[in-house]
Amino acid sequence: MIRATVAAMVVGLTAALSAPAAAAPQAALIWQADPSRGTSVFEGVETAPGTVSVVDDPTGRYGQSYRFQTNTNNGTKSRCESRGLRLPDGTVYKLDDSKAGQTFYVGWRSFWNPMPDKAGAWVALYQLHLDGAPTGGVGAGPFVLRTLGDGQLHFQLVSPDGSSRHIWNAPLKLNAWNTFVIGFKLSRSNSVGWVQFWYNGVQQTFTNGSTQYPGATLMGNHVNNKWGVYRSGVNSGVADAYLNSAKFGTTYQSVAP
Repeated sequence: MIRATVAAMVVGLTAALSAPAAAAPQAALIWQADPSRGTSVFEGVETAPGTVSVVDDPTGRYGQSYRFQTNTNNGTKSRCESRGLRLPDGTVYKLDDSKAGQTFYVGWRSFWNPMPDKAGAWVALYQLHLDGAPTGGVGAGPFVLRTLGDGQLHFQLVSPDGSSRHIWNAPLKLNAWNTFVIGFKLSRSNSVGWVQFWYNGVQQTFTNGSTQYPGATLMGNHVNNKWGVYRSGVNSGVADAYLNSAKFGTTYQSVAP
């Protein structure tokens, strides 16, 4: 009996040692905008015209923050935005077909002021934007937070065929910090992909009466997170968008400001 027990223990130990190691689970937090790294946290910045800098929170509450500042651009569109997510090891985290079917969350805190907002003119303040549009294909999307010069902040969803719809809106709040979390399933399919949205810590209901709205969230070669100011040419004057506590991960809890 003793010999049998010892033999079984040896067999079990041998099997455990020879078994392949289980893959380490992916960390919930994938990326964060650490001001100590400056703009190297982004794949790139787009300034036409503008500057991206690290400054103190204008309210003195949240420490160092990113400021995206643009100005009048001779009657044409102006842009001062970040593009993409760069990890501390220097690699760019690409949201492409290799990650299709996965669920992600992006969270941040924004303060907008000054923000000239001409009636009837659009200003995009955050985008999940396609990169590498096919020839003749849609050049925007899949979704954006923007105002239309109507005093409202809109969540706009853009489909691969170019059609768009506003699926949420609320008063545009300037000169105050507000928090955002967007959850989305990465997919090229309108029936598989979806978005969810939290505003100032409260999950929002979309125009379909649900907290989840279906839609494609992967377009072009890949999609990029973009913060800052992108606006139509009829808008003029200095515009500042402050960004704080931006994070990207696989759970709401890992990114919520």
